[in-house]
Amino acid sequence: MTRLLKTLLAISLVIPSLSQAQDVSLTTTNWEPFYGENLDQGGFISALVSASFKASGYQSEIEFTQWKEAMAQVKSGEKEVLMGAYYSDERAQNYHVSIPIYSVLTGVIKHQKLDLEFYSSFEMLNQYKIGKMEGSVISQSFDAFPFESIQGYSGAEEGLQALASDNINLYADNLSVVKSIAGKMGMNPSELSMVQPPIEKNDLYIMVSKNIPNGEKIRDDFNAGFIQIQSQGIYQEILEEFNQN
Repeated sequence: MTRLLKTLLAISLVIPSLSQAQDVSLTTTNWEPFYGENLDQGGFISALVSASFKASGYQSEIEFTQWKEAMAQVKSGEKEVLMGAYYSDERAQNYHVSIPIYSVLTGVIKHQKLDLEFYSSFEMLNQYKIGKMEGSVISQSFDAFPFESIQGYSGAEEGLQALASDNINLYADNLSVVKSIAGKMGMNPSELSMVQPPIEKNDLYIMVSKNIPNGEKIRDDFNAGFIQIQSQGIYQEILEEFNQN
């Protein structure tokens, strides 16, 4: 039995039994290697979130869909929790935002055939055709810039296909995510790189619907559970279990 499993079993002894636990519905998109329906336990971010909810007496179930659809489902209250979202002021108006759970670098990704290694301003990037996931946040400054040619895609795979076929020159996302998808598509991940510098170091959050009666309590309980798994060493054990330390 792994240390992680032993620790999670220990948590179950100090919270309500599974039959008494409150169910909570989560949704997100496939964003490997951080989370995805084909990953063990849904990926390490899913494992962190599940352990945090379990520590506060919740049984969580996650469904993977397109990102824009996931946001809409949680905003309307059809689902309760959106997992793995970047912060924006607009999102804070529609969702109860948790404390940060992890951080990732976001930037513009290019194929090696594009002669661009560095940029000094968004004006410099404005000469290129840029893609991003539809409904995604990149950074406050990037999202506010009036790019002349920026295209939204339903998922990262569609964006990468556009990059491979030269429909766009750059794709805004996390490099690990893009390389993971590239490998599954038969592309060579080593031919992809992030134009320097990265645009932003973004925190990941869960965001709870404001259109459910107990949304704020779910958010607060999650925060308490997350702090608990950190203080008990479970957070670090999960990262080590997934080779993320």
